[in-house]
Amino acid sequence: MNDILTTCSLVAAVLLGPFLLLCLMAWFMVQAFVDIKSKVMRLYQQRATPCGHCAYYTGCKELACAVQPCLALTSAAKDCRDFTPTETPHPMATDSYKYDY
Repeated sequence: MNDILTTCSLVAAVLLGPFLLLCLMAWFMVQAFVDIKSKVMRLYQQRATPCGHCAYYTGCKELACAVQPCLALTSAAKDCRDFTPTETPHPMATDSYKYDY
């Protein structure tokens, strides 16, 4: 009886082990794809707005703009009435995806 139980558990482990490993690898790949996609979308959104070239842009995720924090990095920021251009863009304006925690 003990040999049959050991043999059955060994067969189950041999059959289910690779399947579970494949499922785990697929889950990690999907999570990596979702993470990369969100970072690319955020970067695209950030480059589509003039916020990075504004004097009031801070580059911080919590408070991106000191004057219009609700409009910062959105499509409504294209028509921001408080936009004050600077000669050099904020250092984190194009590289903020590197500082995402």
